[in-house]
Parts: sequence; C-alpha cells; structure tokens
Amino acid sequence: MKFVRYEARGKIAYGVVEDNEVREITSAPYEAYEFTGKKRSLTEVRLLAPCTPSKMLATALNYKSHLGEHETPGKPELFYKVPSSVIGPGDSIVLPKAAERVEEEAELVVVIGRRCSKVSEADAVSYVLGYTCGNDVSARVWQRNDMQWWRAKSSDTFSPFGPYIETDLDISGLDIRARVNGREVQRCNSAELIFGVPALVSFISEVVTLEPGDLIFTGTSGRPAELHDGDVVEVEVEGIGTLRNPVVLEK
Repeated sequence: MKFVRYEARGKIAYGVVEDNEVREITSAPYEAYEFTGKKRSLTEVRLLAPCTPSKMLATALNYKSHLGEHETPGKPELFYKVPSSVIGPGDSIVLPKAAERVEEEAELVVVIGRRCSKVSEADAVSYVLGYTCGNDVSARVWQRNDMQWWRAKSSDTFSPFGPYIETDLDISGLDIRARVNGREVQRCNSAELIFGVPALVSFISEVVTLEPGDLIFTGTSGRPAELHDGDVVEVEVEGIGTLRNPVVLEK
C-alpha cells in the first residue's frame, strides 16, 4: 500500500494511492483511519512530505563504499536531523550562501508505525509502517569543521523525503539510485547495509523511544555528488518511487 500526504484546494489530507488516484483517509496512516469516499487524480494534488516526524535519526557510515578512511563501525553510528529541515517532493533544496560544498545523499528511509521502546531485532520490523525515499543533504565544510553536525545536516530544507510511504516491500535487496540533472551519481543496494533495519530500530529503541511517524535514514553509499544552483536531484528507491527536488542558492 502506498500512503501519501497531500494538499488539494487548500486542504491537507492523507490518502492511499491506487491506479493514479488518491483515496482520502481520515487520519495519518499510523492511526486508526477510514476511507472518506473522496478520490482525486494524482495530477490534481500537490504531494507533501508523507508524514510529520517528531524526530529523525540518520545513520553514518553504513555502507562499506562510503567508509573512505574510516574503519567499519562496530555499532550503528547515528545523529539527529531536526523536523524543521523537512521538505517534500518538488520543494526546493536551498543552498546556504555560507555553506560552500553541499552534497546529496540518497537513502532508504524507515517510517515507524507504532510506539517503539526496547524492542528486539526479532520484533523490530513489526514496529515499522513502511519505507520511503530520503535525501540526507549535507554541508561538507560544516560537517568537517563544526563540533556538532546541527547545521551541516539540519539546515532548512536539508531533509527531503517522499513521495510515498510503501508498506508492502521486501527491503532485502532494493536498488537505490541518485541522479543529478539526469546523470546517475550514486547506486547501491540495500543488501549492502552494514546494519540492517532490524538492528537500527532495536539499537535506537534501547535508549530513545520512537513514535509513530518518526524516521530512520539508513545511510548512503559511495561518493555523493555536489549540488549547485539550478540542479535537479532525484532519489529513486526500487519499489517506492522517485523523490525529485530542484536546487536553488539562498537569496
């Protein structure tokens, strides 16, 4: 099932995508919902980020191709991204003038479906609602030189995700790609994750309670590409869809 959050005629709603139509539902997909009976064509709505997370955690160094000179981590290495950095499909990634080099990072993103605290790896996936495409936009100079990554990873517009939350998905071997202006700049497979989804959910939930709608960015691969004013960046995850965002320089 593909869930979306969208705007139509000034109203924001959640829905289920079926045959290029959106069937409106009464609440967020991680709550008890019913179908309202209203339908709209996908072309008639503006897709938004498909949920509103209370928090987002992102995974560093989770593909061997992205380790560079770093050793393979012995445990998941995570950092926070703040909700105010969220944008949806079609929204512009804004490059801060002072940031210098900013790069895209294509990622598979986990969407939590129910309150999750101290769960085992064996039970972890049962707390997942589904998966979406994410772009962990990163300002490299700030990331390298600041003591914390607060602005390198959480500047306004640095957390695009969407367009859908896909619930019926085997994530054991999904192709994940990034393109800038149509040129492929990243390609990997979720089978290459050092720490898979069950390990990430379990590890985080030992100390941080995950709430419905919270996100886990699972990590990026290889060498991400630099973004420039006027670019269009796409993150495609097999079985989910393509997240597309234009890039603009801060005015």
